[in-house]
Amino acid sequence: MEPQEQQPQEKINPFRESPAPQERVNPFKELPKPKQPQVKEKNKENKEKPAGREITIRLRPWKMVKGLFLIALLFGVFYLGRFSAGESTLALPSLSKFFDQDAGPSGLATGDTKAAAEAEAVKDEVPEEKTEEAQPAETEAAAPEAAEEVQEKVEEKPEKIIDEEYSKVTLSLDGVYKDWKGTWGKIKGVKYTITNNEAGTIKPHHFAMIVEGYEDGEKNFDVSYTSQKVRSGAALSDEAAVTGGFAYSPVTIPDGDLSKVRISLFLLDADSETIAAVHQEVDLSGN
Repeated sequence: MEPQEQQPQEKINPFRESPAPQERVNPFKELPKPKQPQVKEKNKENKEKPAGREITIRLRPWKMVKGLFLIALLFGVFYLGRFSAGESTLALPSLSKFFDQDAGPSGLATGDTKAAAEAEAVKDEVPEEKTEEAQPAETEAAAPEAAEEVQEKVEEKPEKIIDEEYSKVTLSLDGVYKDWKGTWGKIKGVKYTITNNEAGTIKPHHFAMIVEGYEDGEKNFDVSYTSQKVRSGAALSDEAAVTGGFAYSPVTIPDGDLSKVRISLFLLDADSETIAAVHQEVDLSGN
């Protein structure tokens, strides 16, 4: 047998690099990576197209209101100055003089002086017209006020009532309402006139009637509602119903003549004081 050849042993170099450690196996290495959203690309596209970019305008209402308020305040001061100067119109100032041919420094000065002179002339004329026209207006306005004051004084004056010692009141019997039954009749009402010449108002309340032949049978009945108050200087004609009527017969009348029956009518107040009286012959026949 042939002796095997001994391979020469390699010499170990202590300075040789050690072999790299084996890499660890990552089980997720082979999996596909998730797709990222294309936001950046869209943003890039938007940046590449500046023409379609939105513009935002911010409005501050408080500043707008503040500006309008300042403008209104300036206009108010302007018009207040015009009113204090005596001008009645609210026309805006004319700027035409600033565009005239004489709009230089001297031209503006002369324009101002002319405007001031015209304004003074107008002021001198306006008060005279106002004073001349204002006097009749004041007198006309004062007349109704004076009339109203007089009416109020008249209304405030208390009404004077006469309730005793009647001496200037007259009463007249203007007619009698009767109902003839063939052999006897009935007085159903009377017509009368009250004239008040007293210095105040009288208040009649009722009548007392006495018929000839029936002196013991006095008949009382109320005055009409419209006759319960008669003012001074008034003459009131009215009618009153005889309550229950007053029956009469020719047998009781003296001489039996019903064409001339004497009737006494007394006007009394609420205290039965006689205000006025009348005595008059009346036809009570059936004709």
